[in-house]
Amino acid sequence: MTAPSTAVSFRRTIAFACAVLVTLLACECAVGQVASAERAEGAEAYRLGVDDVVSVHVLYHPDFGVEAATVGPDGRISVPVAGVVTVSGRTLEEVAAQIAGALAQELREPRVTVRLVKRHVAPIYVLGAVRSPGALEVREPVTVAEAIALAQGLAPTAAPRWALLIDSQGRERRIDVLEALRFADARRGDAVRVLPGETLLVSAQFLVTVVGRVESPGRYPAEEGDRAADALAAAGGLLDDAAPAGSLLRGDGSSTPLDFEALIARGDATASPLLQPGDTIVAPRVSRRVALVGAFTAPGKYDFDAGDRVSDALALGRDVAENARPASAVLLRADGGSVPLDLEALLQAREGAVDPELIDGDTIVLPRAIDRIAVVGMVASPGPMLLEPRMTLMDAIAAAGGWDEEAHPEKTVLWRQTEGGPEMTQVNAEKLLRGVEGAENPALAPGDIVYVPRDPAMTRDELSRLLLGVAGLMRIAF
Repeated sequence: MTAPSTAVSFRRTIAFACAVLVTLLACECAVGQVASAERAEGAEAYRLGVDDVVSVHVLYHPDFGVEAATVGPDGRISVPVAGVVTVSGRTLEEVAAQIAGALAQELREPRVTVRLVKRHVAPIYVLGAVRSPGALEVREPVTVAEAIALAQGLAPTAAPRWALLIDSQGRERRIDVLEALRFADARRGDAVRVLPGETLLVSAQFLVTVVGRVESPGRYPAEEGDRAADALAAAGGLLDDAAPAGSLLRGDGSSTPLDFEALIARGDATASPLLQPGDTIVAPRVSRRVALVGAFTAPGKYDFDAGDRVSDALALGRDVAENARPASAVLLRADGGSVPLDLEALLQAREGAVDPELIDGDTIVLPRAIDRIAVVGMVASPGPMLLEPRMTLMDAIAAAGGWDEEAHPEKTVLWRQTEGGPEMTQVNAEKLLRGVEGAENPALAPGDIVYVPRDPAMTRDELSRLLLGVAGLMRIAF
């Protein structure tokens, strides 16, 4: 009876040991399969990141596990009993050990397995002039040609040449799209690749406007990298009468000056700004304008050609009026200078007649022969006035409102232009006003100037210079 009992007990012991061994082998096999699968996926070195999905299994305790946990933006997942666990930046083995450590307070030697259910792959972004721009999920780097193909190819507005590859750090690299498409074989070692997280920005063509003095004004296609000189070339270049400088008007309303000589003649790239969508290049006509003022049949402002002279401008005014004084004409320069002109000599083509070359901003003044005089100095209303028949010096002073309190009428001067030159005569207007016998009240002639001084100590030279200037103003204005 003892031997059979012992045999049964031995058989039970053997059966239990075999069951335990089979269980351990099964668990080791399962763990080995998981590790093998992870190694096959290259997951043993992979560190978890945001949006990765993992599963957590606790041996003999399925309620403590989770089938799919997504790593949140904070880098953590929630596991029953173990609580919130930080997993971002850690391997699967490190996470399993971390969870096992958290469960050790509840379980004796917990066996935890963490699997990678879905690996989040940072997409590539293909933007710009492609048919389907946006984010594209890829499992590995792709060539530029493959990235464009995944975005359904180039859009009709795509620029024919360049794209921009921007990495995850914001660094930019210019890519030759034509070359990338021509040599699209992914097996080429030198093929440019787009990595997950990078952006391929395919440039689109845009239109710029060129107006003004160019061969063919209009709107022209441009692309990233094109400069102002390229747009001018597309418009056929500048005309001969284009100004040496123009402007580049931006779409935001700002303006940039353009030096055409540096931009075209010298090929200075710094003088040729990069183009942007909405740009307008303005090439103005060179400024060559002359004004004809006074006794011309057709006074006004006129354009003239380089090298033209005063005699050429006279033809623009058609003819001179009958009451013109061509010998008293004057050329006023934009810088304030002046040149006396004898237009009569020019019209008759006399030899040696002064015929200056015109400069932009010139004004040719041709006075009219109108009978006028001027009363200046210390009077109520100084200035020019019409010469009335039989007008005398005292009549002119009265017409100017009389002299001021600070005036010295006894030193009144009559300035007159004669064939022998200007003459000055001192008249005691105070005696004339009091009716002193013998006081002379001279009759006035066209162009006379009556001057009532404030300073009786002025010398004759000082008076001469002053009244000569007044006479010059009268010739220009009248």
